[in-house]
Amino acid sequence: MEKDSVYIHYLIGDLESYVIDNKAKIEKIINSRENLSVEDSLYIFDKFSNSLKKTTNLIKLSREIEDTGTLRTVSIISSETIAWIMFTLPSVESVIPVFMENLMIDKRHIIDALGELLLEFDELIENPEKLRSANRELFVMVNDISMFFGHLSEIMRKGAVEN
Repeated sequence: MEKDSVYIHYLIGDLESYVIDNKAKIEKIINSRENLSVEDSLYIFDKFSNSLKKTTNLIKLSREIEDTGTLRTVSIISSETIAWIMFTLPSVESVIPVFMENLMIDKRHIIDALGELLLEFDELIENPEKLRSANRELFVMVNDISMFFGHLSEIMRKGAVEN
């Protein structure tokens, strides 16, 4: 196994562990409260943003991955990460202290943007070699959504400090 391959598998494991750990924590927060506090929302959005940043790290390296199985694994873990966020967000959306218009990216609701991205990765699971050629476009899309959640967290953080 090459040095780069070990690093890529480390990143895959790191993202998988991060998502599993935070999925359980976020589900516990959502299920234990009727309304989420600003702090809860900040925590959730930070975890969404960080998981997508970890996903972009894998996407950046996909051009260098020679093994089709590893490309498929990158596509699967990326798809699972996006699906987790996409299916968790509606549970959070109705109780967060944020206006609906703040959940828009490129004139689309964030769920629609995540859904489009999920479809892209689901196609790549079936044909993982395409990840090498689509990596720049996917990187930009995932990074934009990651930055969206990061920006949303920062706005909420500043609002909490000012109030």
